[in-house]
Amino acid sequence: MSSFFKRKGVIAAAIITAVVLLCAAIAHFGGTNPVSNVLRTVFSPFQNGFSYIVNKVTDTTDFIREMNGYKEENARLVGEINELKKQNRDVANYREENERLKETLELQNSLENYSTVAASVIAYSSNNWYDTIQISKGSLAGVAVGNAVITPDGVVGKVVETGPTWSIVSTILNPDNAMGVKVSRTSDVAVVEGDSELYSQNYCKMTFIDKGSNLIIGDILETSGSGGIYPAGLSVGVIREINSDAMGNLNYATVEPLVDFNKLYEVLVINGTY
Repeated sequence: MSSFFKRKGVIAAAIITAVVLLCAAIAHFGGTNPVSNVLRTVFSPFQNGFSYIVNKVTDTTDFIREMNGYKEENARLVGEINELKKQNRDVANYREENERLKETLELQNSLENYSTVAASVIAYSSNNWYDTIQISKGSLAGVAVGNAVITPDGVVGKVVETGPTWSIVSTILNPDNAMGVKVSRTSDVAVVEGDSELYSQNYCKMTFIDKGSNLIIGDILETSGSGGIYPAGLSVGVIREINSDAMGNLNYATVEPLVDFNKLYEVLVINGTY
């Protein structure tokens, strides 16, 4: 097989060499003498074929060079597009963060009768649920055990442990946490507490419901002010399910907190009253 290709290569080289020599001969004789006329007539097809091959090789080389240029340009444009996308994401993140900080500041200003400390959420509980969180302010900033922790959306929980520059917050999802609430629509009072079967779904349980309470799904709950931790009127959650016994008595209601624990970045600690 290799000898076959070698023979083909030798023949092709010989043909090309012959065409080149003949072209040189035609150029040497020049004019319109009989010899040059015969040479032109006989070998004109070979000249045309040779010129065609040379032109094709040149065109192919130019095409490859042009395609390489397109690839480089395409890579550059892709890089610029990716950079613009990153910048757009950064702008969107900055805008979202600015809006959150603005809402937190407005909440802080609305609590003019209370001393507050703004903090960032820096860690969640290791069990992947949101029963506790760690925030970036501690005793050096005046944060103390028992302080209420809130956001513009509603109640987060209460401080249960502090360090100089950090604090642990037990959220309202925690089964160890409970607070007095009232229904915004009817002013019926009850208790919202964490539940071991619900907290993994980011839900709480509403208990100690008066027999005469007229609850409906969608009712909004707010803090009642009892217990001395949470000021009255703070948003807590919304009733998603009402559970009654066989006699129609209300056992408990399932409550979805208004705070989105999946998107909890900044909080406000209420650390005292004026």
